[in-house]
Amino acid sequence: MTDRPLKPGERKVWKHVAQTVAPRRRPKGKGSAKPLPTREDFANMLRIPAGETKSAKPIPKTLDVNQDKRVRRGRVEVDAKVDLHDMTQATARPALHKAIMRAANRNKSCLLVVTGKGLRGDGVLRRNFPDWIADPAIRPLIATYAPAHIKHGGSGAWYVFLKR
Repeated sequence: MTDRPLKPGERKVWKHVAQTVAPRRRPKGKGSAKPLPTREDFANMLRIPAGETKSAKPIPKTLDVNQDKRVRRGRVEVDAKVDLHDMTQATARPALHKAIMRAANRNKSCLLVVTGKGLRGDGVLRRNFPDWIADPAIRPLIATYAPAHIKHGGSGAWYVFLKR
């Protein structure tokens, strides 16, 4: 922004705009603001419910040599993509399961799952992703998974390779 005075035409436009804009309303009274979350609230948000435990048969994270080279070089053909940004754990997990089932039903071979990095590179969705795809309901559909190449989202995304 510059400190120059407004020209007569600009002043006229500014007056018109200023008349159409109203100031933001702020809540009045004592009980109108939400209380700040406590440490316990944050701990409850990060806690995994009791029914969600790791499966006995983990997904192998090993790729064959050719597939590993393609992943490292970013030459993976992504058939479908699901973006879990701005979702809570409660909504992201069912969305992930639904996307994996949909991709498997449509005979897709690679699904790109964008979880985001989270604050300081340790996001809740990113951290829980391996446990979510090890769920016995969708485990038979998945061959393996790998971190995505930088052009597909880097450490904030995963490739999920589906069985044919």
